[in-house]
Amino acid sequence: MPITPGVYIFKNTQGTVIYVGKAKNLKRRVASYFNSPVKLGPKTNKLVSQIHTLDHIPVNSEIEALLLESSLIRKFKPFYNLISKDDRTPYFIHLTKEEYPRPVINHKPQKALAGPFLNGLIPRRILKSLRAVTPYCLAQRPVKTPCFYSHLNLCRPCPGSDLTSDQKKEYQKNILRLKKLLSGNFAGVKSQLTANMLQASKLQNYDKAANLRDQLQALENLLNTPIAADEYLVNPNLVQDQRSLSLDKLEAELSAYLPTLKRLNRIEMFDVAHLSGTFATAAMVVAVNGQPNPDYYRHFKIKKAQTDSDVDMMAEVLSRRVKNASWPTPDLIVLDGGIPQLAAVLKLDLNYPLISLAKRQETIVVPANGGFQELNLDRSHPGLRLLQNLRNEAHRFSRRLHHRLRGKIIS
Repeated sequence: MPITPGVYIFKNTQGTVIYVGKAKNLKRRVASYFNSPVKLGPKTNKLVSQIHTLDHIPVNSEIEALLLESSLIRKFKPFYNLISKDDRTPYFIHLTKEEYPRPVINHKPQKALAGPFLNGLIPRRILKSLRAVTPYCLAQRPVKTPCFYSHLNLCRPCPGSDLTSDQKKEYQKNILRLKKLLSGNFAGVKSQLTANMLQASKLQNYDKAANLRDQLQALENLLNTPIAADEYLVNPNLVQDQRSLSLDKLEAELSAYLPTLKRLNRIEMFDVAHLSGTFATAAMVVAVNGQPNPDYYRHFKIKKAQTDSDVDMMAEVLSRRVKNASWPTPDLIVLDGGIPQLAAVLKLDLNYPLISLAKRQETIVVPANGGFQELNLDRSHPGLRLLQNLRNEAHRFSRRLHHRLRGKIIS
């Protein structure tokens, strides 16, 4: 069972789906059902007693898990989903039929854009997340003055303003995007926002281009890889297929520069964290077959480096890592940094393929002909996105120990 976000499906002896659930961490969530019966409620105990088989569908993000769970519940109508939450009626998301439509949450299944949701907090959370991507107005109609959220760019254009014809059309386009997002069509919205941003920039409408850029960034933050929920239903192994594609694409880009690179079963990413050289820490995160595996994560306290040099710290950490012969052999080592970090570690004469990833332009640096070659792949390149996700995970993990050490001094 993977540790990724996803949806799990319980079936009885007849093969009937009896429950569908979502999780940030599939392994941990599913394991919680099989704890001591004392820790489970009576309904959950009865559910567990009827479980015969278990299926799961990994996804890339929690919001995809929410939407996929909703789709599966609507499709299978599992018994224990329908009687859960103290038998309360499930929630659905609709759009009002007004000049300026707005999303509403109610208990009506007919013509719903999304649902059912067994908790009212879930649809509210989804709509709040999507509002930064495609703004809309929630104020009671008619809106007589610009609402508070218009100042936060979460209601733009606001119906409380005297809208021009073009602004009215823009609001309607936002609502169409919201409908696409609720159906899981994140890729279509991303393409549309990108095209509109480029067009606005071409016409030198820089304010509009900046707003669209912010919406795109919000979408990127929401989902690393936008995928429609229905695609997971067609191919439950979609995440695994994507990881395999990312590894294949990355290997194809690097093999010309790294002749010893044979496969990418184990990738190790290294990052350092410090405050002007103090409380210096580092982290190694590991991806096995493209999937981060916390069982192999390691923290390091920087010991020898007495300066605030990231380069010296990185060299120290790698020299210590290779001394751990009991750790599995990496197929690729990736450093968070640019040419200086890579040059310093290459001097250690490690017998592993080495590259670095520089943040500013997301440039991959590889050794080449006694020097270095910079690879600037398209931001949508699956291999680059894999490295970015690993780098972000390493950054998070290294800072955790760093902040813990700082906290001890402060307390």
